[in-house]
Amino acid sequence: RGLATVAGSQPPVLGPPAPPQHRGVQHHRPLSAGSPPLEPRASSAHPATQPEAALLPATRPADADEETEGEARTGHGGWFAQNVMQGVAGGPSTYAVMTVYFVQGALGLAALARTYFLKDQLGLSPGEQAALMGVVSLPWVIKPVYGFLTDGLPVFGYRRKPYLVLAGLLGSASWASLATVVATPAQAVAASTVASLGVAMSDVVVDSLVVERAREDESASSGALQSLCWTCQSAGGLASAYFSGSLLETMSPQQVFAITAALPLAVALIALQLDEKRVPRLAATSSPLGEFVRLTSSQGALLWQTLRQRQVWLPTLFVFLWHATPSCGDAFFYFLTEDLQIGPEFLGRVQVGTSLASIFGIWAYRTYLQEVPIKETLRWTTVASALLGLSQLLLVTHANRALGIPDTVFTFGDDLVLTVLGQLAFMPLLVLAASLCPPGVEGTLFALLMSTFNAGGIVGRELGAGLTALLGVSSSAAAGGATDFSNLFTLVLLCNLASLLPLLALGFLDEAPTGGAGGAAAAAAASDEPGGGAAG
Repeated sequence: RGLATVAGSQPPVLGPPAPPQHRGVQHHRPLSAGSPPLEPRASSAHPATQPEAALLPATRPADADEETEGEARTGHGGWFAQNVMQGVAGGPSTYAVMTVYFVQGALGLAALARTYFLKDQLGLSPGEQAALMGVVSLPWVIKPVYGFLTDGLPVFGYRRKPYLVLAGLLGSASWASLATVVATPAQAVAASTVASLGVAMSDVVVDSLVVERAREDESASSGALQSLCWTCQSAGGLASAYFSGSLLETMSPQQVFAITAALPLAVALIALQLDEKRVPRLAATSSPLGEFVRLTSSQGALLWQTLRQRQVWLPTLFVFLWHATPSCGDAFFYFLTEDLQIGPEFLGRVQVGTSLASIFGIWAYRTYLQEVPIKETLRWTTVASALLGLSQLLLVTHANRALGIPDTVFTFGDDLVLTVLGQLAFMPLLVLAASLCPPGVEGTLFALLMSTFNAGGIVGRELGAGLTALLGVSSSAAAGGATDFSNLFTLVLLCNLASLLPLLALGFLDEAPTGGAGGAAAAAAASDEPGGGAAG
């Protein structure tokens, strides 16, 4: 709940939802950030949107030479396919998904820069920064809207390419404005919100195929595809992790923003490589807008019919509650940088560690927990995260020094373990979300579930901001203008205890479907509890 939140994984504003946004450290990936979320889009309504070869796993002819197959399995190509691609077939759509997730992680390059920019140059208090960053996450709550647009309102005959290019250009322009013209909190929030919009839109477009592939591709539905997505995001975070802090030792935040502006352009470029077929020209009696209204009305009716089912809305409510507990991450960041005098270079090292820990968490889930009931995984990871989060009270009271543990060592180790626990808890939620999606509305419903998760993250952040202000953890004249941390102990205690409250609603998951045609990805159920296929 502390260092990792602000040092490397803002909610999906930077990617990212988070991340992505896990229990122990409040990453996410609102799927954060950060986030972090994907939404396949109404593929059943438009089966020809993507080439069939891009949707299905690569297969060999039945009469393929056995020796050649053996060489493929044992050679370098086979190693790459199994260990890097994690068994997921390549292709333009797969590489687009990988690129966007990598960029979402790499946008963490600006996470520390923006936090320091808001804190030092714009003079925001911990509560103010938390509240404003909640606003920045709002584009992740309306992701189904982007899905309706990309499905029902093609541009120049294409449903994916133009929106993906637009998303990349929006992100690049936003970071460029932060590097040049932004000078007030309102301008910073506006620019950051547009950047968040670009990431959310690109997330929707490239992930329009993921749930469908989870249903049709055995290797993807078994957990490989979602693991590949989050591995790419973690790899992007790892690639930018150290430099997010070290660059601030020699550069201003605005210079870091200028470098970051180049990253979303990669999303626009990969969009040009998509092998997308043009949408057939409509009859003279039809119009693109009329088709959009028809599709939206049809999908909306199916979505409402599905959401009315108890086995859908109760698990959805749990997903919201699980992420809606207050967070003290922003206040804890101020404590680390002001009271403990920890600099950006070390925070960059912590981001490297948490990126590696996130990848380890993905591997651990795939290896050991895919067959464990989701309720059991959520129960023990939530309790363990809350208990370990309470150890931060030792840091707040400086009791760690009496135990001979340096501040930097304590925070680094604490965050590594919290990140692993958070990832272990987040993966089964993605599986749960996919299992709730019936054919015909799987894309829109999955997007709505991820938006619900993101909305919970915003509520949690705003509750944390209110609690921070209520306890007076803000700039104090008595402290010479510095932040008053006298009530930080109470804030950390309350936030960690509050993270246990969703366990009271764990029984809601008993209503979720356990498989069959009712779940678009449920054929890949990861446990005896509800499970299924696509990553968030």
